[in-house]
Amino acid sequence: MKKELVIITGISGAGKNTALDVFEDFGYFCIDNIPSLLVASFLKLLKEKGIEKAAVIIDIRSKNFNLELNSLLQDILKDDDFLVKIIYIDCCDEVLVNRFKETRKNHPLSATTSLLEGIKSEREIMAPFKVFANYVYDTSDYKAKDFVAKLSADFLIKKEDRYHVSISSFGYKYGMPIDADNVIDVRFLNNPFYIEELREKTGLDDEVYNFVMSEDLTKDFYGKLKNLILFLVDKYKYEGRDKVAIAIGCTGGRHRSVSIARRLFADIEAAGYKTYISHRDINKVK
Repeated sequence: MKKELVIITGISGAGKNTALDVFEDFGYFCIDNIPSLLVASFLKLLKEKGIEKAAVIIDIRSKNFNLELNSLLQDILKDDDFLVKIIYIDCCDEVLVNRFKETRKNHPLSATTSLLEGIKSEREIMAPFKVFANYVYDTSDYKAKDFVAKLSADFLIKKEDRYHVSISSFGYKYGMPIDADNVIDVRFLNNPFYIEELREKTGLDDEVYNFVMSEDLTKDFYGKLKNLILFLVDKYKYEGRDKVAIAIGCTGGRHRSVSIARRLFADIEAAGYKTYISHRDINKVK
């Protein structure tokens, strides 16, 4: 069975690295900007190590680009061990200029010229190679996630669904979490700490949980919170994220935040999302 090799080339800023990320996520052995001197060694590596699928970017950043791509194509196309697919990615000048300005990166050929002149020079150099492509994409009107979806469909790549929601509780007295996407402050809820029989318990105990969740203020608040969080969780997934972290905070991180996090975890999991929960400060006493 032939080994699959995907060669990604095209115009700088058009989306080559986005394309490479798609193949990397699907388990391809990936290299960005492979030099011509390493082409022979790379092909040998694929054979010796039993690597069945690989993807590489080769573009204008390499010296003697014309010779590099020609050499790569000639070496591989005549090798019966490889099934080669060539992707050419293009984009209109206006969008490219905006992308370079947004990222503040320099075009590889604009060190001594204007950005537009660099793009024009690259188009002239790249033109002969576009005709060899099995797939040509113009990303001018694509958002990144739309391009990923199109590329995945064309190559029958189904990305593993790694999306999950992380729910955590914490105490403000021990500091804010630094890894949360959304932080919810529940210190306005009635505090079980001031009830002697509940003080040494936590939101994992039903007595504390029922006290917090049975309050009218909590019921009103939680109904709004649940709707908001489920809305956000759905939108984060649509944007292609792998994870969203939601942190619930109260003063000590043992009663109110744990109770709300516990309920939120159950509701998000019931909605069909892979969900994890942790309680950072539940065992701390200060």
